[in-house]
Amino acid sequence: MNIVIILSLIPAVIWLFMEQLSVRFADLSSIATSIGQILGLVGMSLFSINLILAGRFKLLDKYFKGLDKVYQNHSKIGAIAFSLILFHPLFLVVKYILISTQDAAMFFVPFVNIPVTWGIISLAIMILLIAFTFYIKLKYNTWKISHKFMVVAFIFGIMHTFLIKSDISRNLLLKDYILLLAFVGLFVSVRKAFLDKVVIEKFKYKVKNVNILNKDIVEVEMEPSANKMNFISGQFAFFEFLNGGVSSESHPFSIASSSGENNLRIIVKNLGDFTSSLGNLSVGSSVLIDGSYGHFSYKNVWNKNQIWIAGGIGVTPFLSMARSLDKDYNINFFYSVKEEGEAIYLNELKEISERNPNFKFTLWSAKEKGYINSEMISSSSGGAIDKDILMCGPGVFMESLEGQFVKLGVDIKKVHYEKFSL
Repeated sequence: MNIVIILSLIPAVIWLFMEQLSVRFADLSSIATSIGQILGLVGMSLFSINLILAGRFKLLDKYFKGLDKVYQNHSKIGAIAFSLILFHPLFLVVKYILISTQDAAMFFVPFVNIPVTWGIISLAIMILLIAFTFYIKLKYNTWKISHKFMVVAFIFGIMHTFLIKSDISRNLLLKDYILLLAFVGLFVSVRKAFLDKVVIEKFKYKVKNVNILNKDIVEVEMEPSANKMNFISGQFAFFEFLNGGVSSESHPFSIASSSGENNLRIIVKNLGDFTSSLGNLSVGSSVLIDGSYGHFSYKNVWNKNQIWIAGGIGVTPFLSMARSLDKDYNINFFYSVKEEGEAIYLNELKEISERNPNFKFTLWSAKEKGYINSEMISSSSGGAIDKDILMCGPGVFMESLEGQFVKLGVDIKKVHYEKFSL
């Protein structure tokens, strides 16, 4: 996150050295104008950076220690950028208000000043898209398509930035820096939106088996058509099913197979239109896979004494880890379900526990025992403070347990999970 702050503040630093501060902040009009200019510079820089964060780069996945962290920062930075850009014209209009309210009103009238109009259009598009995100419940695919129009808002914002008479037009260094950030952000957006299938190298697989594990859960097994995708147990990938009777939209799923297996397996719970259709996949259907991603793995945790906690379908990455677990790790694994009939691969997990004395497995049925809690987990594991804790499940489930462990004295840095409910 530090690099984001530095990159976004560089334009403001350049701006500060362009003219004496006594002139910049001489009176109310110049103070408001200066604040508006800083907000615009930093806001557009953050807008550019945010487009880069949305590019799904493996380098960023490693830098932020998980693609979920990248997306979380993307969401926060987007909110900050929008706020700065929103207040940018409000501060600039102060100098017109001091002259007359009519001049201030004319500042926001479209097509009176064309460069200003581009800025108004950019802001209007952003407000509309944010309304779609927070106030109008769209289907995922519809929202995803609408979100691509943020690039249109960005283009209008850049046109406003470079066509209006400002410090950017007077300072070559400032102009080149903003232009570079904008170019990279725009390139990444265009690449992701329109060139994804051509530019991003994906692994080619085909569906080998479709197994119905219970009424709500299906397992899809795929075999490589060419090169095999390497991954660390616990990671995930983006899967795009072709000509298989389901939508070809790319979706992320945790990998359930061992990292040593040739085939890939994903286990999917029916949570909507797309996931409910995976049971209809045809054997032999082509699959394009973009991966692997994620930092959630027992191998990425320094402490070899660990507690694993799965909630419902969150067992998927733990199946991958258990199937490829190194013998020198000491694991206490708790698998929480509403009722025992919902649990999958129970026999295999019990067999792994029988073969490996360092892998202790506990199935927890909420219907029989109530909700699983940190005190029970800590007591059954011989304490939790000296262990790292890995969790996967519904967001509320993980956040509740995290708070409970912190109250027990567990360092929050020792609690690990990936969260994609953004």
